[in-house]
Amino acid sequence: MRGPQGSRRRVPPRGAQEGRGRALLPHRVERARTHLLPQLPGRQHLYPAGQLLRSPSTDPQVPARRLPLRARAGGWGRADRHDGRRFDSCRRRPITRQDTQTFSRPGRPRRVTARTEQTLSSNIVDKTAPESLPEFEAVIIGGGVGGIAAGCQLRRAGIDDFVILERRDDFSGTWIANTYPGVALDVPSTSYEFTFAPNQWSRVFAEGSEVREYLQRVAREYNLYERARFGVSVEREVWDDEKGYWTVHLVGGGTVTARFALSATGFFLEPRSNAGIPDADKFTGKLMHSAGWDHSYDYQGKQVAVIGTGASSMQIVPSIAPKVAHLDVYQRTATWCFPKPDFAFGAIGRRLMRSQRFHTFAYMANWYVYQAAVVGAERLPKRAALALVEGLETVLRAAYRLYLRFQVTDRAARRALVPRHGVMANMPTFGRGFLQTFSRSNGNLVTTPIERFTENGIRTADGVEHHYDMIVLATGFNPASEPESFPTGTVLGRDGFDLGEFYRANGMQAYAGVTIPKMPNRWFLYGPYGWNGVTWVSMMENSALHIARVIAEAKANEVEVVEVTPEAHDAWHHTMTSSPSTVVAQEYLVERQVKRHNVHSYFSNSRGEAPILRPSLGFRDSLWNHSETFDPAKDYAFRSAVPTRERESTDAA
Repeated sequence: MRGPQGSRRRVPPRGAQEGRGRALLPHRVERARTHLLPQLPGRQHLYPAGQLLRSPSTDPQVPARRLPLRARAGGWGRADRHDGRRFDSCRRRPITRQDTQTFSRPGRPRRVTARTEQTLSSNIVDKTAPESLPEFEAVIIGGGVGGIAAGCQLRRAGIDDFVILERRDDFSGTWIANTYPGVALDVPSTSYEFTFAPNQWSRVFAEGSEVREYLQRVAREYNLYERARFGVSVEREVWDDEKGYWTVHLVGGGTVTARFALSATGFFLEPRSNAGIPDADKFTGKLMHSAGWDHSYDYQGKQVAVIGTGASSMQIVPSIAPKVAHLDVYQRTATWCFPKPDFAFGAIGRRLMRSQRFHTFAYMANWYVYQAAVVGAERLPKRAALALVEGLETVLRAAYRLYLRFQVTDRAARRALVPRHGVMANMPTFGRGFLQTFSRSNGNLVTTPIERFTENGIRTADGVEHHYDMIVLATGFNPASEPESFPTGTVLGRDGFDLGEFYRANGMQAYAGVTIPKMPNRWFLYGPYGWNGVTWVSMMENSALHIARVIAEAKANEVEVVEVTPEAHDAWHHTMTSSPSTVVAQEYLVERQVKRHNVHSYFSNSRGEAPILRPSLGFRDSLWNHSETFDPAKDYAFRSAVPTRERESTDAA
């Protein structure tokens, strides 16, 4: 757009022009062309300037170079000064691979024992405070993607008095646990980044070490290490309604008290140690789990078995196949394995990675593709939607058979590798070299069911015993979509409310995918019907935004306790379960896939629910943007917990 003299100028978002913190939603096509393309879409511009975001104009201790894009005071193209330093609010250099290598080496994550001691000492509690006050304003349980997103959003909302409890020895969660050979992203790299921290990726599908370095780099940029306690596991959480805060009991003794509790433990909670196969402890060889790879063990030239054909197996198998003497892959259910167009970026790719416009375009493209699929399921009649999906799957299955003819030479293996179930019945994945393994002289696909482990290996149902030096368990995780994943007695809310008992009795539900009644001041980063973004990172960013907005509203109103109202929760849950897209997903996943083909899917649970994907209700008023548009004062009840006399004495001190 050109100004009066014909010079080109940028137009600030409409919310900035009118002095509001109104979200600029990506579905508004006209505004997307003029507003969203020069910036990253999403969450960084939603806080009203001077209220929730810290900026050089409101907090002199915040250096301008560390601020998110929209936190930098002023509109687009505006240059501001602070302490004699000039910065341009239009520019933000994406995180580069060279930046991350400055802080950590690629490969296995290094231990941070010394830093852990330092961070422990930095979280010293004021023992002179009244007993009715907690140690921290907020506690974040988990230091993975969700924990980092929560910490960043709290920092940006001006909330600095929090602690992050992480059971491992560094940030990045699953990328610390999963270091197996070939670990990498299953989605394009540009989809796995925060909108406020675009990264300069080196590959289309980044390797695990690069993802780990990126997440730890973001944690450093937002000074989250100074608020972290590593090597700490949580045993249970108990709400004290009289004092208005949570007491977090730690494994091995000790407690942490905090006004607000944020559970960022992820979707994949604990690895399945034996996948229900008996006598795993009798095996005398090396039993390796994909989520705890022992890099000191040398498997070259040995007899190896891999149990499972999911996402982890599809990365492990082609990575170790050229090095072992013989490799058996045990398959219970065939998985859709699509070709993975992975390559390192050249000169053009590296230039695109430096462009904010490209990151914005990639995010918006993914957003519209996912939304189109969900909106289509909502607009079409159920029978028409299911017929369309099954028709497309018939065509895709025929094409997949043809694809297998070029990848696998063994005819029996080709037949066994064709999935009986639909594409979305289980999590499809991209594999590079997985299918070709069964054309190698040392690669073999085993479809006979496993009876049990033996001292020397595995006995199958046909009575044959197979001897191995190493067995790899790529058998998946216990997901957060199962009620049984929440043990009873571990999360206790108001009036004796037990989260585990509630889910077992009532099924999976949560307002906005983050909280439920009788759980004051507590949220999930991922909860039932919580898939509100393109990828896991954007979903965590959305959920953390919701939580930060509610806590900021409580602080603005000078109250200590917030709780979602039963009316808001029940209305939300009714919308989730009665939406046409949920009805279609329920029919497709449970009735036509699980019951027909006995598919064990993360998308459905033991109760026959499909509590993963959130309905959309259309592009214009999409529920995927709920974190940006909801009114905390309308859906939450706010009340005081600290007596006025104690509050005044604390303020005076």
